Amino acid sequence: MLDGKSAFDVVVHANLIRRLYQIGISDQSLLMIQNLYQNAATCIKWNGHLSEPFLVEQGVRQGGAISADLYKVYVNPLLNLLCETGLGGKIGNINCCAPTCADDVAIIATNPLEIQSLVDIAVDFSRREGYLLQPTKSVILPVRTTTKTIETEEGFWNMDDKPMPKKNSVLLTVEENIKKARRTLYSLMGSGLHGTNGLDPETILTLVKTYVLPILTYGLEILIPKGKSLTTLNLYHKKLLKQLLSLSTNTADPAIYILSGMIPIEAELHIKILTLFGTISRSEKTSNEWRIAERQLKLKSFNSNSWFIDIKKICLLYNIENIEKYLDNPLTKSKWKSFIDNKVQSYWTNKILDDSKMYSTLQYMNCQYTIGKIHPLITTKTANNRDIVRIPSRTKIATGTYIFQSNRASFNKNKVNPTCKLCNKSPETLSHFLLTCESLEMVRKRLVDIIIDMGSELLAKSYFAEEVDLIQLIANPFYYTVNKCNNEIVQNIAGQLERVCRQLINNLHMKRYDLLIKQQKCEKKNNLS
Repeated sequence: MLDGKSAFDVVVHANLIRRLYQIGISDQSLLMIQNLYQNAATCIKWNGHLSEPFLVEQGVRQGGAISADLYKVYVNPLLNLLCETGLGGKIGNINCCAPTCADDVAIIATNPLEIQSLVDIAVDFSRREGYLLQPTKSVILPVRTTTKTIETEEGFWNMDDKPMPKKNSVLLTVEENIKKARRTLYSLMGSGLHGTNGLDPETILTLVKTYVLPILTYGLEILIPKGKSLTTLNLYHKKLLKQLLSLSTNTADPAIYILSGMIPIEAELHIKILTLFGTISRSEKTSNEWRIAERQLKLKSFNSNSWFIDIKKICLLYNIENIEKYLDNPLTKSKWKSFIDNKVQSYWTNKILDDSKMYSTLQYMNCQYTIGKIHPLITTKTANNRDIVRIPSRTKIATGTYIFQSNRASFNKNKVNPTCKLCNKSPETLSHFLLTCESLEMVRKRLVDIIIDMGSELLAKSYFAEEVDLIQLIANPFYYTVNKCNNEIVQNIAGQLERVCRQLINNLHMKRYDLLIKQQKCEKKNNLS
C-alpha cells in the first residue's frame, strides 16, 4: 500500500493541464480549468490579521467539486505504467495490479520480486512528478492465499533504500478504526455524549449511528474481519453501548441490543458487504468489478479465500439462495436494500431473542425487540435531567445486574452473609428490596400504592386477564404488552406507569445507599474508638 504525502497539494499545474489535453478534454473545459488555477492567490488569517496575498503555483483546490477527478487524471499515467509492465496480480485474464483510491495506490502481486519492481516504478514516478511517498504509511499488507509463494524475510521490500514495514491489514484497520471512533466520541462529549448526567439515551444512540458507526466500520466491507479482528471490534462495540447506556459490565449481551434497538457490529458489516455486492451487480457487465464477480462466483470453491466466496457464506447465513442470479438479474438499489435489510434483521431478531431466554438475569425483560427502535424502558418523555439520571438504576433492575447482598454471598469466594444489612431480617433479594424491607418502607409505600392502582387500570383497559406479578410490574411493566398490538396501551404505560416505577426504583436505590454509607461510618467510628 503506497500513500502519497500531501499528494493533492503538490500537483504541478502545467503538468495537470497537459494531462487534461492528452485525454482529449474539450477546449472550452480546458480553458475554464486553466483560468481556475492560473494566477490564483491566497492569504493567511492569523489572530484576526490577513497576510499579503501570494500566488498558489501547485496543488488542487481543497474541497473543490472536481479536485478529486483532477488528481485522478494527474496520477493516471502511473497506473498505466504499472499495468503495461504485465507484472502484478491478475484474476483470470483481468489485470488488477494497482487498484487506487484518491492518493492511495495498492500494488497487488503474488510474487515478492514483482512487488519490488512495481514499487520502484511508483517511486521513480513520484520523483519525476515532485511528490513524496510516506515511508511510515507505505506498508506491506500480507494476504492469505492458497498459492505457494517465495519465502521472504523481514526487510525484503525497500522503498528509497529503506525497508518497508509489514502490517496485518485487517487487524491494523480494525485498531485504527477503533482509535478514530474513540476520538470522535471524545469530540462529542462536550455536547453531552456520555453516560450518566448526559443526553437522553435516544439522542445518544442517534449520534452514535450518525457519527461513530460509519467510522468504526469504515473499509471493513472490503477486508471482512474474522477471528481476533472481529472479536476485538465486537468487544469495543458492546463496551461502547454499555458505557453510553450506563449498563453494568456484566450485562447480558442480548439486553444491550434489546434496549438500544441496535444490531451487533457483525450484522452492520454484513449489511455493508451485501450493499457493496449490490453495487457491483448493478455496474456495467464490461466493468472489471462485474467480470471479477462473475468469474469468482462460477469458478471458486468454498475453500477459497476470495471475497465473493465470503459473500456466498454470508448469504447462506441469511438464507439467500443462488446469489449468482442477482448478478445476472440485479435488483434496483431500493429493492436490494429492502431485501437485505429484511433478511439480516429477521435473522438477528430471532437469534437475540432466543439467546435472551438462556440468561436467568433477563427473566424480567420482555421479548420486545424492534431493530431501529429504542426500548421504552430507557425512553424519556421530558427533557428533565432528573428523569435521565433515574435510568441507570432502572436498567440494572430490569437486566438483573443490580448487586444485592444475596448476590455477593453467591459469587464471593469468602463467606458473606446474604442477610439485608438495613433490616437484618431476611436475605436481600430483588423482592425484598422492592416490597418488604422495613427500612425502606417510608420511601416505598405511597409509590407502590400508585403503581398497583395505575397498573390495574391500564391492564384492565387492555383486557389483560392473566395474573399480574407485582415485582414484574415494577421491574418492567412493558412485559405485559408483548402480545398486545394496541400501541396506545404501550404509550400510556410509558407516559404514566413507567414514570412512577422509575421514580420508585431510584428512590429506593438512593435511600439504600444513603443508609449503607451511614452504617459504614458508624462502624468505622466504633472501630476507632
